[in-house]
Amino acid sequence: MALIGLGTPERAAWFCREKRLNGFACLAGEGTRAHRAWGLKRGTMRQLLGSSVYRTWKSLTVLPDTRFAHPGEDWTQLPGTFVVDAGGVVRYAHRNRDVADYPPNQEVLAALEQAAEARTPRPARRGAW
Repeated sequence: MALIGLGTPERAAWFCREKRLNGFACLAGEGTRAHRAWGLKRGTMRQLLGSSVYRTWKSLTVLPDTRFAHPGEDWTQLPGTFVVDAGGVVRYAHRNRDVADYPPNQEVLAALEQAAEARTPRPARRGAW
């Protein structure tokens, strides 16, 4: 499984190392070509700096690695979360409505479990022939 984000390959490697995301390939693309392919758009000022965004960010403990963008990145790019299994089936898709609209962790974890099960061959049923 892979995580894909904006930025440099070095930043992607740092992110996975820092978050201890063993078992994931961490990839990054400079530019927004992959984001466009998944239908992710650039945000409007309301989606980037609106009151609902402010309320969400204000309620969070902001950590040093949680910033809108890093130098050289497109800070207007809206994020998304997708889970694709080894067979190429999209198991989960969430396109953020604004920069603070992240899906619940339990939804993403359930989709990851489903994707992992899909790549594990099921044992043959006895007596099926």
